[in-house]
Amino acid sequence: MGLGPAPLSLLVGLRPSWTPRIEPRDTGRAMSQANMQVVADTIAAFNRGDLDAAAAYWADDLDYRAAQGAPDDPGPIHGKEAMRTYVEDWLDTFDEFKGQAIELIDAGDDTIAVIRITGRAKLSGVETDLTFAAIYTIQDRKIARGREYWTREQALEAAGLHEEGRR
Repeated sequence: MGLGPAPLSLLVGLRPSWTPRIEPRDTGRAMSQANMQVVADTIAAFNRGDLDAAAAYWADDLDYRAAQGAPDDPGPIHGKEAMRTYVEDWLDTFDEFKGQAIELIDAGDDTIAVIRITGRAKLSGVETDLTFAAIYTIQDRKIARGREYWTREQALEAAGLHEEGRR
């Protein structure tokens, strides 16, 4: 069970040495654990620097959105190839880009990932350290939809959960 980090968007090339905290909730759904594993495996692929393996977890018709208003927000991202381009832009922009899935939360049909990314901009040398949250919808063991939020609380609210992660 390889768990590891993730991007500003669903992740980016990384090599962490920790395991994120996974908080499954008792929803009575065996799929919830499997869905969280898809997210964890995708992040682990990024941590190995294996973009092809990570992309194998994206649905061909992936529907993704970076945090609205973020400097990297290109608007809606549709399809696996568009997502690959978005992630490659991050990899081309930063040296020492790393990510950590701090927490994976079972949100019923969705998985919420709280992610911390760090890196140094190649052109300016400016250090980046950012924590955000994303909601991932899994279908047929592929990430079909992703939405980033500035905070864990915003993601919980968007998923219809209370602060403590309960409906």
